[in-house]
Amino acid sequence: MIVRKTAPTLVLLCLSIGAALAATPDSLTDQEKREALVAADAWSFNGGTATLRFNTSLLELFGVSVGAPGDVLAFREHDAVSSEMAIREQGGIRFAARDGALTRFVDGSIHVDGRFHVNLPDGSRIDYDGFEVRVSPINPMHLDVIGNDGEVWFYVNHMMWEVIDDNTRFHLRAADLNATQAFAARVGAPGLAGAFVGELKFLSPLRTQGPGQMGASAAPEGAEVRGAPCVRGATPCFHGDEHPDGGIYEADVLMQNYSMTFMRCRSSAGTGSCDGNGPDDGEVVFAPSSTLRNTNNTHTADVPWYEKFTGNSNPWGYPYPNADQHPYLIWNLYRIVDGQLEQIAASGVKHAWLTTNGGCSAPFGGHILSPNCSDTYGTGNNDAPDDLGPRTEILPASGWFGRCGSIFDTNCDGASNSVSSNGYRDRLVVRESQLSVPGASYYSDSWYIVQDDINIYNTMMHKTIAPAAGSSAWTPGAQGANVLGPLINAWVDPAANPTRNVEIDDQEGHVRIAVKTKALASCPAGSGLSGTCYRYDYAVHNFDFARAKTEGTPPNLRVLSNLGFDSFTIPVGSAPVHIDPANHFADIDINAANNWTASSTGGSVTWTAPAGNELNWGTLYRFSLVTNVAPDPGRVAAVGLRVADSSSPDVLQATMMVPGVAGGPVQHLVTATAGAGGSISPSSQNVAAGGTAAFTVTPQAGFDVQSVVGDTCTPVDNGGGNWSAANIQAACQVLATFLGNNDLIFRNGFENLGGGSDR
Repeated sequence: MIVRKTAPTLVLLCLSIGAALAATPDSLTDQEKREALVAADAWSFNGGTATLRFNTSLLELFGVSVGAPGDVLAFREHDAVSSEMAIREQGGIRFAARDGALTRFVDGSIHVDGRFHVNLPDGSRIDYDGFEVRVSPINPMHLDVIGNDGEVWFYVNHMMWEVIDDNTRFHLRAADLNATQAFAARVGAPGLAGAFVGELKFLSPLRTQGPGQMGASAAPEGAEVRGAPCVRGATPCFHGDEHPDGGIYEADVLMQNYSMTFMRCRSSAGTGSCDGNGPDDGEVVFAPSSTLRNTNNTHTADVPWYEKFTGNSNPWGYPYPNADQHPYLIWNLYRIVDGQLEQIAASGVKHAWLTTNGGCSAPFGGHILSPNCSDTYGTGNNDAPDDLGPRTEILPASGWFGRCGSIFDTNCDGASNSVSSNGYRDRLVVRESQLSVPGASYYSDSWYIVQDDINIYNTMMHKTIAPAAGSSAWTPGAQGANVLGPLINAWVDPAANPTRNVEIDDQEGHVRIAVKTKALASCPAGSGLSGTCYRYDYAVHNFDFARAKTEGTPPNLRVLSNLGFDSFTIPVGSAPVHIDPANHFADIDINAANNWTASSTGGSVTWTAPAGNELNWGTLYRFSLVTNVAPDPGRVAAVGLRVADSSSPDVLQATMMVPGVAGGPVQHLVTATAGAGGSISPSSQNVAAGGTAAFTVTPQAGFDVQSVVGDTCTPVDNGGGNWSAANIQAACQVLATFLGNNDLIFRNGFENLGGGSDR
């Protein structure tokens, strides 16, 4: 069953406030005076067209279907979309606005001539031979949908709107259609109350205009030239613009709140519905409603918010011409079981396209997020197929989207093409078995990627959830308080445990590595360990690191690859180590065939990824080992993450708590990578301070060794392919490069041409 408590709670709250403020016939309350003022300044609209989209894959789980005469509804794989339905040019909805933003609906209704019906499990149906959309008498930011019987079975919230065409048309570009308590009761599924069941859109002419500018303000000619000073409130001040008091304006967006919603599920065969806690391991889709707010500091920048394929307009001296820069949203699921943190699902990328700029002054319209402005992307919006793509098309640390060759522009002609409407493509999809592990606690998160944002961590938010299964559906259950920041920092607090939760802050992105230990009741059978054994669990969360390979420049940027890491090394010194074959690694899927493999050599344990399962951005993997050496926060050494790019070898390192013999010598991690044309081994080794690291360097046939260099150590050639670096005093990265024999002969011959004279 589905449980959504938000809507009923809000209804009760609003009703109680309304009763307290009831006015006598000959007097007005302060609230009524404010409402009268709002009404005098109201805008209004009627006429135009509307469309509906139904989440049929969810409704069918409860025995509910929708139908319509003729071709009014087009049924797709997991939803149904209506044709355009006329809105009558009578009546109208009034709304109030201030400083470029809609503040509330005032009153009124519009009548839509579309026809459809809703079939219920008991054989009855609700008819909509034309339907009314009316301002809710309970919540001024909701609209009610009313059918032939005059009942409110559905309501609308999370509206994405803009006024377009020089303040002549009101465009509701997306809004969630939700089931009311009354509809849930009639279906016989109380948990449906508040559930997302569809989406409403409409485009309607404005009939009256209130004061002020509502649409996207047209930039005056020469309003801002890049490099010239911006003027707060008169022109947008983008990231990097000079601030009159010194420094620059900076992008710094905050995640404010979110909630997770069940969308649909199917069997493991990809058909029908899931079976909850039954024997089949079906697939479940969740999506959030997420709200962010721009900061409101003296140096807060305006944030561009331009839809795909619209970047060439370059309004207001837009700092990324031809790049249609916009934020992206992702969401994930995790669990903690027996103290081990694991990620169990990840969404694709939601491309944002409009900001409603709530609760602020927004003089530049809906494609610039102004300071202190909020914006909500509703559940339906975050489930809309036309704006969901894979993470492989994004360069997360820089915020660039590779439009060319993406699923939205497969032939790179600059025109948007259609995408699959499959309700499981680029969604957060989790297996039922992963939601019902005994003793596990579950978490979700939601975070935005905003170009130039100076703090990625305050655009992230997580909370507890309690997944619960019905006979053919799931619910996120009770959702805990919103907690700003990544979940890994709640698992191990970096402030209280600075050697057990460390950050890698690299120009290509951010990574956090945390470790938690557990004393085991007994040492694993067959491990050869005795005494008290401890399990060390390392969680590595790659937030936005990607080694980018691209072609072209915006607007025709193509992302060839954006891989993260393909190995993880932990120095263990002389500590005896056991690798549990059943519990040494966890990724986000249930496919054991693509697990990373672990090996223990040279005083280190290294996990290595198979091709196709790299630790890419937005992903957390767990790595575990067992030893009989007790944890000591003061025993630290460098752990290493190898970048998954053989053409540009690199290892990122962080110093943190590691296993090792207490009181033993300080150990340093020495890693070795090879360029094309040969190899170097071992790939990692743990060396005592002042000790020597030894390597074997082997060129392939047709190649010779060009160089072997270290960043903090100096390898020397001992002959016969043997190299060594003495007096190791810090973690060191060694790189071996090779040169083809033909290249070497040509180079030497060229240098000797001309008898040695260069004149």
